Amino acid sequence: MNRVLIAGTLTPAEPIGRDESQPFWRARLTDPTGAVAVTAGSFQPRAMAQLRSSTAPRPALVVGKVHLYRGRDGIGYVSVRAEAVRFVAEADERGVLADIVAQTLDRLEGLERLRADPGLTEERLVAEGTPRAWVRAARASLARYPTVDRAAFRRELAAAVRRVAGDSGPVASRTGPPPSVTVTRAPPPRPPTAPSPADRAEESLFLEQLDEIAEVSADGYADLKELLARVAARGMVAARAEAALTRLEEEGAVEEPIVGKLRRA
Repeated sequence: MNRVLIAGTLTPAEPIGRDESQPFWRARLTDPTGAVAVTAGSFQPRAMAQLRSSTAPRPALVVGKVHLYRGRDGIGYVSVRAEAVRFVAEADERGVLADIVAQTLDRLEGLERLRADPGLTEERLVAEGTPRAWVRAARASLARYPTVDRAAFRRELAAAVRRVAGDSGPVASRTGPPPSVTVTRAPPPRPPTAPSPADRAEESLFLEQLDEIAEVSADGYADLKELLARVAARGMVAARAEAALTRLEEEGAVEEPIVGKLRRA
C-alpha cells in the first residue's frame, strides 16, 4: 500500500526526536480494531500543525503513507506518516468506517473466490465491477501469505459495525442480531492522465539526484531534505518535487522505508 485513509479517535500528539530544527510529532489513532501510530514532521507542515493543535482525543480522518518497522524481536510495528489530518464530527467518522467495512468485506469475498477457484480470470472479475488493482493484490496476497487466517479479519469487523451503528459499549452487552450497514458509493473517479514529457523530465532529474546522494551516503539512502534542496537548486519548485516523488512512489520506482530516507525500489 502506498497511501491509506484511516478513521478513528486521535489522541493529543507528543513531540519525539532530539533535533529541534526538524520537529517530529506522534499521536495514536484508535478504531474498533486497534490502534496505530500517526506521525508528522517538518515535511508535512499542515498535518503536523493539526496534530499539534489537538488537546483532547477527537474523531479524525487521516491520509498518509504506511511504514513498517520490524524490531529485534521480529514483531512488525505499523505507523502512518500523515499527509492530511482532519478532525470531524462523530457521524463523519462513522460514515468513513462504514465504507471501510464495506470495502474490506468486498476484498475478503474476492480473496475467498480466488482461493476456491484459482482459474477465475482477472477480466471476469473486472467485468463484475472489481477494481483491477484489487484482483492483482488478492492474487499476490494468496501467494505471499498462504497460511494467514483471513476469517479473523472478518470477525474483527464486527466491532467496527457496532461502532458504525452507534454502539460503543462492550461486545457482551449486546443481544440479538448485529446491526446492518448500508453504504452508498459515489461513482468511481476518472483514471489519472498520463504524465507529460515535462513530468518525466522532472522525474529523471529527481532520480538522478537521489542516486548521487545514495551512492555517497553511509546507509545507502538519500536524505529527503538534501534531495529536495538539490532539485530546488536546479529549478524544481517544492510542489513539483513533491508531485514527482508521489508519482515515482505510486509507480514503485522509489520507496521510503524510513521516514525522510529514500531509495530506489
